[in-house]
Amino acid sequence: MTATSTVTANVVRVEESPKAAGDASKRSIRFERMNVRRRTRVVRHIDPWSVFRVALAAHFVLYFVLLLAGVLLWNVANATGTVDNVERFMESFGWETFEFNGGELFHQAWILGLFAVVGLTGLAVLAATTFNLITDLVGGVRVTVIESRVRPRTQAPSAPKTVQTSKTTKTTRTKESNP
Repeated sequence: MTATSTVTANVVRVEESPKAAGDASKRSIRFERMNVRRRTRVVRHIDPWSVFRVALAAHFVLYFVLLLAGVLLWNVANATGTVDNVERFMESFGWETFEFNGGELFHQAWILGLFAVVGLTGLAVLAATTFNLITDLVGGVRVTVIESRVRPRTQAPSAPKTVQTSKTTKTTRTKESNP
């Protein structure tokens, strides 16, 4: 069931030429008619295969970004001496030696990240499948979508037209036609 209603609104745009930035008399005002339609849609099914592909791509991108950010932050912390300060701080609690090994941390991070990618992608597919099962019971989710198109006016609505004939000059007003 699709409900449709149409609303017409006027939009005013003020355009200013770059040469006359300070001169208010050089501005042009243009009225545009915005045609707005409100439609109601029902979402009943989400394809789990498409959710799998999008989630897998998104999680791999997130994985690589976080891995790269971790490496960059580690290099900055190591260069500024922050890693040494944290190691000395931990030794003050009673450990004889406390060291961060960057290679081991990176190795553990990329393995843990791969498990996170697989797990989060599986959760996204599970969520899509659960959504499909629930919407089979209740009928779906209603979404209202507003579609808008801007149509510029071709002529001002009450602009007088001057028509010259051989004997007289007439000024007439014409009605604007709506396409």
